[in-house]
Amino acid sequence: MHSNKLRSLGFGCDGIKTNRRLQNVTRLSQPVATLRRKPTTDPSLFRRFAMKLPQLAALALLAAATATSASAASFTIDFEKDWVYGTDVNGYYSGGAADDGSSGANLGVSFTGVTGLSNDDPAYPFYVGAPSMQGVAYAYTNALTNSAFMNVAAGVDGALSFSYASPLAAVGAIKAYSGLNGTGSLLGSFDLTGNSSVDYDNWTAVTFNFAGTARSFDLTGTANLAALDNISAVPEPTSIMMMLAGGIALLGLSRRRRQD
Repeated sequence: MHSNKLRSLGFGCDGIKTNRRLQNVTRLSQPVATLRRKPTTDPSLFRRFAMKLPQLAALALLAAATATSASAASFTIDFEKDWVYGTDVNGYYSGGAADDGSSGANLGVSFTGVTGLSNDDPAYPFYVGAPSMQGVAYAYTNALTNSAFMNVAAGVDGALSFSYASPLAAVGAIKAYSGLNGTGSLLGSFDLTGNSSVDYDNWTAVTFNFAGTARSFDLTGTANLAALDNISAVPEPTSIMMMLAGGIALLGLSRRRRQD
C-alpha cells in the first residue's frame, strides 16, 4: 500500500532513484529553455543610429557632388602651339596627333574640320588680342569637308565657355548634341554676334548654356567665319555647390542635436 502511494506521486519503489532521474531531466532541459528565450533589444542602439542619420546623409551628398564633378569632362583648350598654316587639330588633344604628327595633352577632346592658326605668323598677321598668345582655332568647310565638330567622349554638363572673334553675326553658330559628331538629341544652340574687323582683332568671352550632357559640338556654323580660343568646360558648379551646402547644413544640424 505504501509503495502504491509512492508510485501515485511519481516515485519508484525505493523513492530515491526516480527522483534523481527527474533532477537529471531538469538539468538537461535548462539549456533548451535558455535557447528559447527571446533576445533583448537595446533601445540605445536605435537612438545612436538615428543620431548619425544626418551625418550619413551629409556624407552621401558630398560623395554625390564629388561623383558629379568626376563624371563630366573638365578641360581648357588654348591651342597654344606653333601651327603650320592649314594643319588640322584632329586628335592633338585626345591622345592622337594633329595633321603634322604632333601631340598635346590628352584632354579627351578631338576635332574634325578644325585647323590651328598661329597668332604670330608673319604671312597672316591676324588674331591680335586673342586670349592665348600663340594660337587659335578656325573651323572650315570645303569640297572635301562639309562639317566641323568638337567631340568630347566624357561629355560636357550644361555649359561650354570660349572666346571668339567674328566679323559677322551667325545664327545657330554652335550646336550641342548628346552624341558624337552631331548625333543624338539637340541640346541647345548658340548665336554669335559680329564683334571684330576682318583682322579678328577683338575677342569676346562667352558661355554657351544648354540642357543635358553634350558629347559633341557642331561648329559648322562658324566655318570660314569665326576664330575660337580658350574653349573650356567645368562641370555644373551651381549643382555641386548646392549639394555641398546641403551636406554642410546637415552636419551642422547633427552637431546642434548632440550639443542639445
